[in-house]
Amino acid sequence: MTELSSKARSNPVEAEKELAELQKFLNSLKERGNPGTEKAIDSMKRYFVSIKSRIDSGKKQQELIGQDAAPLAVTHWANGKPLTAADLKGKVVLLDFWAVWCGPCVATFPHLIEWNEKYADKGLVTIGLTRFYNYEWKNGKHTKGKDVSKETELAMLESFADHHKLPYRFGLQDKSKMSKYYGVSGIPHAVLIDRKGKVRLMRVGSGPANAKAISDMLEKLIAEKG
Repeated sequence: MTELSSKARSNPVEAEKELAELQKFLNSLKERGNPGTEKAIDSMKRYFVSIKSRIDSGKKQQELIGQDAAPLAVTHWANGKPLTAADLKGKVVLLDFWAVWCGPCVATFPHLIEWNEKYADKGLVTIGLTRFYNYEWKNGKHTKGKDVSKETELAMLESFADHHKLPYRFGLQDKSKMSKYYGVSGIPHAVLIDRKGKVRLMRVGSGPANAKAISDMLEKLIAEKG
């Protein structure tokens, strides 16, 4: 099951075939009429829905490689001045979809800081894309609130960035338009865009393998001419 979940993103076409075979096999067991088996199979339906969602997301992500990047759809900015499409022209862009409550997202910060330090003066623009989650800054940490104003949450993001020494901007999305375009179904979700505005790489999750893939592609894209 874990292997199928992983393959849903790395090889969604193959994962879709395996999921269909698994469902077919389980349905054949269910038809035998064993009450215990039926109950166990029914309990797996939610898992199948989750895997199917990952497969659909993985297929969408693969289809986007080589395609145009999404228009910049951000309503508010934090930790830096607002960016426009003109600011990104001819740049290598790293989009990091994240949230303050996401542990794996925080685990990627050292890499994001390293890449920014290494390539910012060579044409890299990093944008941390998130949305309003009703968080505020209290007692030196982000805290879940209720009916938190946008101004308060933006101030929280400024404090959060300072606390983690993050040198790049945060963009708060317009109705998650960019998340939908890039098929974001889990975070952290990284998107690399080349100087011509084409999507070149997407990776979901933290960990050494993803960090290496992003690092290798970054080095390649920085060296490419626009």
